[in-house]
Amino acid sequence: MLEKDKERGEKMSIRRNEICPCGSGKKFKNCCINDPKYNATQLNNGIPRKYMSEFALHTYSSQVTLVYPKMLETVDVSKHAYHIYMINKIKRLSYVQDSIKVLDTYIEVQIKHGATSIDKIETITVPLNEKFVGYEFESDKLLLLKDGYGGGVKLDVLWLYSKYSRKSLECEIIYIGQSYGKMGDRDALKRLKSHETLQKVMADILYDDINFEIAITLWEFTPRLLHSIDGRNGYQVTEDEDRQHMQKVLSAPPLIIDNQIINVTEAALINYFKPKYNVDFVNNFPDVKHKGYTFYYNYDYNGITVELDPSCVNIKIHSEHTGYNQFSPVKYLLSSEEKRQSMFVF
Repeated sequence: MLEKDKERGEKMSIRRNEICPCGSGKKFKNCCINDPKYNATQLNNGIPRKYMSEFALHTYSSQVTLVYPKMLETVDVSKHAYHIYMINKIKRLSYVQDSIKVLDTYIEVQIKHGATSIDKIETITVPLNEKFVGYEFESDKLLLLKDGYGGGVKLDVLWLYSKYSRKSLECEIIYIGQSYGKMGDRDALKRLKSHETLQKVMADILYDDINFEIAITLWEFTPRLLHSIDGRNGYQVTEDEDRQHMQKVLSAPPLIIDNQIINVTEAALINYFKPKYNVDFVNNFPDVKHKGYTFYYNYDYNGITVELDPSCVNIKIHSEHTGYNQFSPVKYLLSSEEKRQSMFVF
């Protein structure tokens, strides 16, 4: 009997962040913590849910544009609201002079990566939907296809690469910012026109290594409300309190982009990537003291998730601090994991 009690006591002393004794190599909290033989921690992964109905804000990138700083004025903002932007460090791209081949249905042109130190040269195939009579490199960044009527099509090297290359462009995130205004009357383009950090970053990159340059990614986000119901093992509040909480969240204003959604999305991204030129939110998110997203604390949300889709502009994003997998959204709990169970634990 004493041996059984001793064995049970050892099992009960296993901490959530220790390696699971089953041998899986995972942390105990992510493995066997709900196994019935661990009686002390089997309830809801060792932490009870606060509510049977838990909620989280989810924002996802519904539109992304990749552009050089000098080409920002060409971006069409009539259909999309770009309130989040990233300053990215990329390998310098340029056309290889005299590399173009114009054929009946497509053209081939070479693009080099780097300036004094060339990593690689890629041949890009671009389909043609109309007849062109000639071409001209206006610079190592701009190719003009002439139509024979005094006009034609200008192909920016960054746009062409992101559109037609079979390889994703590596983008290091070095700054994340946002612009919303009081009623959404400002967007990232307006902010970037007089952006001191952008000017500093461009000067720094040019000084440090001419083989790199700056590209801007503009992000439009769309919000969703995530809802999780789980009453299997009980929860911290009464049924009436749970019902009142659910009604309060669901009766809130509809989920449309506003300054708090932009604020919390920006803060989550900064804390996750920790870009080298950011200061705010790098080490203190989430925080109930931050006024920019108090709504989600006032309505007692469980968490915040942010989903990015960089593949739509053919890029891979990362920072010096971390990489990103587009199939694993950024997730943050608004309460301590030691006090309240995550709604994402199954």
